[in-house]
Amino acid sequence: MAGKRTTIKDIAEAVGVSKALVSFALSDSSKGYRVSEEMTKKILATAKEMNYKPNYAARSLRIGKTKTIGVILSDISNKFFADIARCIEDRAYEKDYTVIFGSSDENPVKLENMINVMSAKGVDGMIIVPCEKAEKAICNIAARTPVVLLDRFIENADIDNVVLNNRKAISLAVESLHSYGASRIEFIGYDLALTNVHEREAGYIASMKHFGLASNIRVHKVRFKYIPEDIESAIKSILARKGTEDAAEAVIFATNSLTIEGLKCFSRLGLRVPDDIAVVGFDGSEAFELFYTSISYIQQPIEDFGRESLDLLLRNIEEKSHTKVASVSLIPELVTGKSAVWDNSMKRMPEK
Repeated sequence: MAGKRTTIKDIAEAVGVSKALVSFALSDSSKGYRVSEEMTKKILATAKEMNYKPNYAARSLRIGKTKTIGVILSDISNKFFADIARCIEDRAYEKDYTVIFGSSDENPVKLENMINVMSAKGVDGMIIVPCEKAEKAICNIAARTPVVLLDRFIENADIDNVVLNNRKAISLAVESLHSYGASRIEFIGYDLALTNVHEREAGYIASMKHFGLASNIRVHKVRFKYIPEDIESAIKSILARKGTEDAAEAVIFATNSLTIEGLKCFSRLGLRVPDDIAVVGFDGSEAFELFYTSISYIQQPIEDFGRESLDLLLRNIEEKSHTKVASVSLIPELVTGKSAVWDNSMKRMPEK
């Protein structure tokens, strides 16, 4: 049977001092309470010798904080969210916080359940990636616990958020393809009512109109739960126009998952990038390095997502009277590869 846990009282009796004095020494408050350096060293040495382990649960009750935060992502297996999670965890560790992670899988019931579980565990605050139909649950927890929204925001909700300038991101993609002479540029995004999805689609439409290409606007929407099937359906609809004046010259994929599935589908269907069709994707991926040509993609500032969201949350935890909502818009970059180099001499997708 495990031995009895060493308490502050045990240390106090061993050293022959009061429990308060031991508490001051162990909490690094000895100088403020005029505990001598010699006595502090003796208490610390005795605590180590007796294998003392702090009782964080009791400490949390005393200070009113658990020094833990909850982070609910869309899908932690997605490289974009996994990399952000790592950044949040590293920065939280520097600030002496522990992080509890979870994935919603774009399921509002699962997200609400995770909010309830984390709330029951007494987390000091939450970083949440919103999903469809979870607005009420998120707003409810934000009314009583510090919350920062990540990657997406909730319209008309006074909740701090850290997001990408998604319109700018897609405008960079359209501009790059257009600079190589592509004019029939199509967009593959999600069939989701999320702010980042909406902003990327709106950015595509606005950029196409800016370059006088309004008549060439084509948006294909993929259901989140049916990505491979819907990607293939969209690409086959593009192939159906091969050899016509409406044949696509380029495709922009709105996320990294869509990019990877799209490239796999192109390979299955015998399309060569960029010979048959040019491509701009989203986020870097090790999978891109295995592709036969370098991929152009929109790069998101991962470290900024992690740092800004964690710092905003900790500020809200410390400043409980904070009322002004902060919205941080991060700047995307275009990483240029050969996949976006459209040969303008080819007026349409070549026949096979």
